[in-house]
Amino acid sequence: MNNAVIHNNIFVSCGEVSGDLYAADFISALLARRPDMRGQVWGMMGPKALAACGGPGLCPPAEKGLLPHWSYEALKMMGIAEVIPALPRILRLRRAMVQAIMEHQPAAVVLIDSPDYHLALAAALRRAGYRGRLISLIPPTVWAWRSGRVKNLRRDFDLCLPLFSFEHRFLLEHGVRSLWMAHPLVQSLRNCSVPDELKHRLSGSRPVALMPGSRRYDIKFHLDTLLGTARILRDEGFLPVFSIAPGLSAPLAEELRQRTRGFEVWEGEGRELMAASLAVAGVSGTVAVEAMLLRRFMVVIYNLNRVTYALLKLMVRTPHISIPNYLTEAEPPDESSEKPLYPELLCSRATPEAIVTELHRYLDDPARKTEIDRRLEDARGAMGVDDAAAFWAKCVAEEMEQGQSGPLTGRKAL
Repeated sequence: MNNAVIHNNIFVSCGEVSGDLYAADFISALLARRPDMRGQVWGMMGPKALAACGGPGLCPPAEKGLLPHWSYEALKMMGIAEVIPALPRILRLRRAMVQAIMEHQPAAVVLIDSPDYHLALAAALRRAGYRGRLISLIPPTVWAWRSGRVKNLRRDFDLCLPLFSFEHRFLLEHGVRSLWMAHPLVQSLRNCSVPDELKHRLSGSRPVALMPGSRRYDIKFHLDTLLGTARILRDEGFLPVFSIAPGLSAPLAEELRQRTRGFEVWEGEGRELMAASLAVAGVSGTVAVEAMLLRRFMVVIYNLNRVTYALLKLMVRTPHISIPNYLTEAEPPDESSEKPLYPELLCSRATPEAIVTELHRYLDDPARKTEIDRRLEDARGAMGVDDAAAFWAKCVAEEMEQGQSGPLTGRKAL
């Protein structure tokens, strides 16, 4: 058994833009609750989480004896073609993290989303004898697919903090310790407003937000479709506006600027652009939940190769890929159920013409628009009402205190 002394620091890891946002909210709330932890938060982060820690005062991994930091750029990839060549590097990264965690013995390790990497990291830490608290913030979607991973959550994690109430119920039903109060976007979008600069730029137009995603994979496989959509919308008198996510790497952001030249772009927060627009079209992901909370209709697209899509249809347990559709689906669904809240155009169905058709079905039909708007309100009601980040900070702080004062009891043996 590893008898290393647990120290008063915390390791936080995220692997993409949305995870960086959640990490930043969590870290800010934790430091507000525990000011003594300032300077003691370290791990793999993006710019927002790093700023929440207090800026670039964290040290690179090579400096022994100091709390190290890795950039989340290491995990911003998706798709077999990108992952396989990167496997040696990813394995080296995992070994380095395990070594650093065992050296610094944080009171808690908080792993945010990116399940393919973080589940393996958690298992490696337990094998290495790590005895601090292991917390999955935004655990994998075992309720939708690859449900076998629930055993990893039971075995390796002391606590899961999911985003949605239905996830929380599923985890509890499968023997995983879980706590939930609200989705963090409820609080962060509560006072979302349109910047004056954007209001001025869009004044007198009919703007439609086009969201190509924040990962290279998403942009690579969806930008051409959205460019075709933009051309049709512009010819019809709309103002298509592309979102260039603030968290994009500099080379990817520049590539996106070049490819969208001739169209309006917004490089502020995507939520600001959606709040200023009549409707949204874009890649499936967190953006759909943001659109729902902002009461904006969205056409959801996602492109996969045929083999991957066929395999996913066999493995996925829900007929939808968009969370707003899952929140508003009849329980259980039947032939009389309402159509999905957001149209989902997958693979070959995701054409510019089809996207524009779905936008018109909403914008041009007052009765349908009223019905969709009503269902958006219903979905918002299932997201909770409190400050999720403050709740996460409270839960993690309590876990850290319990872990330092006594034996771990959260995990369940298989």
